[in-house]
Amino acid sequence: MTVLRAGSATDPGRVRAVNQDSVLITDTLFCVADGMGGHAGGEVASKACVDTLRMEALVAADADAMVVGIKRANEEVIRRSLEDPELGGMGTTVVAAMLVRDVLGDHMVIANVGDSRAYHYQGAGLRQVTNDHSVSAELMRAGEITAEEAAHHGQRHVITRVLGMNDFEVDLFDLELFDGDRILLCSDGLSNEVSDEEIALVLGNIEDPNAAAADLVRRANANGGQDNISVVIVDISQTGRGPAAIPEPLPSAPVMAESAPAAKVVVPRPTEVDDVTSKRDEGWLARRRRLGMRRAITLRTGLLVGAIALVLVGAIGFVWWYEQSSYYVTTKGDSLVIYQGRPGGLLWFHPSLNEVTTTTTKDVLAIRLAQLEAGVIEPSKQAANAYINNLVQEHKAAASLNPTTTTTTTPGVSTTSTTQQAG
Repeated sequence: MTVLRAGSATDPGRVRAVNQDSVLITDTLFCVADGMGGHAGGEVASKACVDTLRMEALVAADADAMVVGIKRANEEVIRRSLEDPELGGMGTTVVAAMLVRDVLGDHMVIANVGDSRAYHYQGAGLRQVTNDHSVSAELMRAGEITAEEAAHHGQRHVITRVLGMNDFEVDLFDLELFDGDRILLCSDGLSNEVSDEEIALVLGNIEDPNAAAADLVRRANANGGQDNISVVIVDISQTGRGPAAIPEPLPSAPVMAESAPAAKVVVPRPTEVDDVTSKRDEGWLARRRRLGMRRAITLRTGLLVGAIALVLVGAIGFVWWYEQSSYYVTTKGDSLVIYQGRPGGLLWFHPSLNEVTTTTTKDVLAIRLAQLEAGVIEPSKQAANAYINNLVQEHKAAASLNPTTTTTTTPGVSTTSTTQQAG
């Protein structure tokens, strides 16, 4: 009998003003969704995702239910974005874990779309279960770049699969569970800031899942907190089943939901269920062949899907380049600052703070402040600095042309003095 204990923590981070992540914890279903999109779009998309999964989990608890739930969540995100123009272009990643109870015993099914991750902590070892669906991660898995290059790649934030698109595949993974195992689900706000070694350290030393989740969020903020951070930790307790040995590192090649067997931790199995287990372990395509079912995907369909995917990746890459190709000047408190990007962001790409200048709002004419608060776009960092310098010179010139005259009168004496008003 498997008993689950879960905890979570979520935080907007140190840069974002709004938390667009959503988390879900039920008795058997756990989820993290990382929303993206301007205004409230990302927040709406991630919440629609977890709400849909919650309802689907009430109907069935198996791998097929996970895929159906995510597909219906995708339909819900698309429907709401079409109904409300302000939500156009919104999307969300999702990583979910469901406890499945069947004739083979209790096991955990993991599903993901996007770059939110699932980790399996077992026997003091940590491994990433899911594969990131991003341009840099796919280049790394194809052997075109190294892991270190992927971590600093210019398109590491460009997602190739996301809810809100018309078509995508759901990756599925099946985990054998043992007493003491921990499942970690997180948005990229954690994995981009905290190393796997540091995550393992926290999971191995903080027993309470809520406290461990909160500590991971704290560490992500301490390391920069550039994005929203969400963490769900699920602890596994099984009577009579001790933890397995630390697993060997697994290959980094992607495991597709409908083309290869789900990734597993290799553990000893009783010989009397070997035949049944082998059928559960076989891949989706092998199972269809064994049952005499026709191929669902033809070469033509595969080429068409590939072409559409290339167009989508190219479009997303162009949007990212267009958003990052400009700078704008605005105010932050009393200081003038320079952001890279465009005011308000574009789709799910957000501007980043590039420089806090020494110029303050007191060095600028009052009539320029409203324009600055809205953001003044410049084609380059050099042009942005030149614009700020012009504002300062304009203020100094105005001050020199507007002297303040005061008159002091004493009995029998009248004295007039002129002073320069500095702004």
